[in-house]
Parts: sequence; C-alpha cells; structure tokens
Amino acid sequence: MTRTSHPTVAYEPADPIRSAVAVVTCHLDELGVGEHWVQTREQDGRPVIDRKIPPGLGWCRAVGLYPALWPATADLAVQVEWHPDHDIPATEQAEHWQTRLAAVTSGLESLGYTVRVPGPRRRPGVDRDQPLVVSRLAAGGSLAPCPVDGWEHLADGYPTYASFRDDPSYRLRHLIEDSCLTGYGFRTLDLHLWPPYATAAWVVMRTSSGRNDSADDWHSAMTRLRRVLRASGYGLLDHGRPWDPAVDHTPYLIAYLRDGTP
Repeated sequence: MTRTSHPTVAYEPADPIRSAVAVVTCHLDELGVGEHWVQTREQDGRPVIDRKIPPGLGWCRAVGLYPALWPATADLAVQVEWHPDHDIPATEQAEHWQTRLAAVTSGLESLGYTVRVPGPRRRPGVDRDQPLVVSRLAAGGSLAPCPVDGWEHLADGYPTYASFRDDPSYRLRHLIEDSCLTGYGFRTLDLHLWPPYATAAWVVMRTSSGRNDSADDWHSAMTRLRRVLRASGYGLLDHGRPWDPAVDHTPYLIAYLRDGTP
C-alpha cells in the first residue's frame, strides 16, 4: 500500500476518544484509504464538496469506540469502517473484500496497530461495510484470543422475539424502573460489538446527569447501576478509567446477557 506524507497528529491521552480518531484518521490518509473531502467546483457561487477516493480501493472512516470495548492492553483504540468500492461488479465483490481488507490490515499493522474483525461475519454484496477494531497496544501487550464461534448465533442479524415481553430489553427497562434508578436509559449496542456468545447487549447510561455533576457524582451513579445489574445476572464491561465530565459525554456501562435471561 502506497503511503503519502501527511502532518503528524499527536495522541492526547487526556482526550482519548477524539484524539484516537484524529490519529488513526491521519494514518488512514497516509495509507491512501481515508475519507478525503475536496472542493471540486462551485454552484451558484457556493463550493461543492465531494469525496475524493481512488477507484478500486474502497475507503475507511475512523469513529470513536467506547473505552469499555477497548482491548484490555490497548492505550488507543477506534472503530474503522471499511467501505467497499460499489462500482466493482457483483461477481468480483468477494475478491475485492478479501484483497482490500488484507491490504488495509497490512497497512495499519505496518504502522504499529493491531486489527481485529469484530462480531458476526459480513457478506460482500449484502452488507454495506466491514467494521474493524484498530488498536495500539501497550509495550508487551497482546490481544486475548477471540473464539471463532462466538458470533455464529448472530449470523442472521439481531435476535427476534415472539412478543415484546420476550425481548430482553423489556425486562431490562422494568429492572431499571423497579430498582428506582431514575435518570438512566439504554440503547442496544451495535451488533458487531457484542461480546462473544452474547444474546443481548446494551449501552446503559445516566441520561439526566447535570451540567455541574462531578466525577464523584458520575462514579456514585454508575456504582449503583453496576450493583443492580450484577445482582440481576448481567455481564458488564466498564469504562476502565476515571470519569472526567469535561471529556466524557455521559457515564455508561456495557451490559450483556449470554443466555437470553438475567
């Protein structure tokens, strides 16, 4: 993969999510597979901005990843979305995915990153992109092995239920309400980020934290939530570093089930 020279972006541990995205975006541009935007023309006196992508390569975009989902030994991690070139004929899409993903992975590894393909397998011609978890490990660190069958039960997408009462989200909502956990909410975690063998997974967050809340306020709120969820049989993934209201958007936990019922 041909590299081009771009200004160096320094990683700022004090602002890990945004900084990690900026650093990896710079490196994707250096590898020639980034999301370039250029002014190509004017229309009615206004600039028209287009994406400039070399044909046949596909393109990548780095987006923030919850630190709770970072590999245990990572000091930096992002999600990279690789988008195929949709002008490639359908009969050649499978080879396009294989060769280009290998090239992107090799390029990122040459810059010191580790690359993991998360979640259930994506299908060329059916799925619009392939997410990757791209991380930089601390010195001497290594990735824990991933079970090859950890997401086979999700090959057909999100689980479906006979009725809304069978949906684990329904039970989670009532657990939060019955535990008098006011000011908390949740959303379903993106499927490819579910822990292996999980049958449901959510980002559970404090939705009513005030502007003047301190890190101690956030810690207390999440300690209470953690206690309730653990006592009810949920698996949890934690933020992994002290909360900083000046940097973090909102306090959260990743909660998941592995058998469908807490």
